[in-house]
Amino acid sequence: MGYLIMACFSVFLLFAAGVTQRTNTLSSITWTAQSQRQQAAETIRYLNVINDYLYAHPQSEGVISASLLEMQPPASVAHYISRGRVFVYQPARRGLLDAMMAQSGRSALIGTVVNRRLTDTRGNDMKVSVPDVISDNTLVYLN
Repeated sequence: MGYLIMACFSVFLLFAAGVTQRTNTLSSITWTAQSQRQQAAETIRYLNVINDYLYAHPQSEGVISASLLEMQPPASVAHYISRGRVFVYQPARRGLLDAMMAQSGRSALIGTVVNRRLTDTRGNDMKVSVPDVISDNTLVYLN
């Protein structure tokens, strides 16, 4: 009888552990997706602040100081202006490209750097060479 009770208790513990693990996995996936959506929204906001600044203070090369923009860049996000084009870039992370596409309304100006060139979400060459400060496998929002 004791073995039967112990076996039932063991089955219950295994079931409970599986449910807890599944719940933790789903929570982790949800947290990651929310984090990527927030990062994407902050990146787009940062690009808009840069564009607003450049409208009043045209600049064709370099970087604009955060003190002039009155906004700190989001974590791991940077920008560079080359030949009048703004490149807002950050390391590519799982789910971030999809979040950027969703937050931007599926902008055609979002891509990944491959061999010093910008490629779109389908892997097509966008015919844009990136500045030397931007490395391969980087996510870029171009404006």
